[in-house]
This record gives sequence, C-alpha cells and structure tokens, in this order.
Amino acid sequence: MFPPTFTKAQHLMLLEGMSDLEFARFRYCQEMAGTYLAIGKLEDMLISAMHMCDRVKLKKALGADLDRWSQSLEKKARLQSSTLGSLIKILESHPVAPDDIAYLRWVKDKRDYFIHRLFHEGAWPGLLDVNDCQAMTRRLLAIQLLLARAERNIWSIFERADFVELQRFDEGTLVMNAGMQDVFRPT
Repeated sequence: MFPPTFTKAQHLMLLEGMSDLEFARFRYCQEMAGTYLAIGKLEDMLISAMHMCDRVKLKKALGADLDRWSQSLEKKARLQSSTLGSLIKILESHPVAPDDIAYLRWVKDKRDYFIHRLFHEGAWPGLLDVNDCQAMTRRLLAIQLLLARAERNIWSIFERADFVELQRFDEGTLVMNAGMQDVFRPT
C-alpha cells in the first residue's frame, strides 16, 4: 500500500527499480483494479438507466401516496440495493427481448468470474511468472472491454424494450425517457 503522500517521482522510481516479474505482477494488479472499476461503471449505468425509465416498474409498489420526487428517490434506493442478478430479473419481467436478457446474463457471468472465481485457478499475482501474469492481464483487459461495451449497449437494449427513445448524433446520443409521454397522456 502506498502512503497518501506518495509522489509521482517516488512512483516512477519504484517502477524503474522493478524486475520484469515485479512489473508483470504490478500490471496484473492494476488491471484487477481496472476490471473492478469497469464492473462498478456497468452496474451504475444499469441502475441509472432503470431509475430514469418510468416504464421500468418494481414489483413492490412504491407508495402511491408519495409525490413523484419521493417515489424517484425510493426507486433509486431499491435499485442501488439490488444485485446485478436481481436487476436482470427485474428487466426480465418487462418487455425486454430474450436475446437481450441472455446477453446481460452472459455479461453477468463474466463479472461473476472476476468477482467469485478468478482466484480458484490459483491466479494469485505472487504465484505467477511473467508469462502467466501477462496472460491474466490480457484476460482482464478482455473483461474490461466487454463490460465497457455492455455499458454502452444498455441504451440500445432499453430502446428495443421501448423504455427510451434515442437520438444519435455525431457528438453523442440523446436519451429520452419514453415513459414521460405516459405521464402526460390522459388516462
């Protein structure tokens, strides 16, 4: 662990003094951190997308006596306290295409491999040689890449489920909550 006052110069000196094996292990650990962050970004994006979509309903009703703001806060809190598997189950109860649910489950399986099973193979950094560290680093980079793609794909999945409308521009994408139309439509 580095002290809070660890400087860039100290870090560079540390890196310069590393053997090839130490550097390979250091890189492997860096990519573990990157993979963990990619998981967090994906889960946060999914929660944010589900939160903003009025057409994504939770089975347990959010108090009808609450105003819309309070309902929104309650919905977000419930989504944030859910596991990735639970979030996928919520989507499964909505008009999300079976292929999209299968894709999200596949992504979850890759996430679960990293979180729950990575070290079952004995992939501890201190036990691996340079080649094994490099192979594991490549594996983690691949997981990060698929998580980043899944994060972007959430909006296309939600568009196909008619949760959002997307306007695509060269500079980016505008996402509109399709359920807002339901709020203003007379019943």
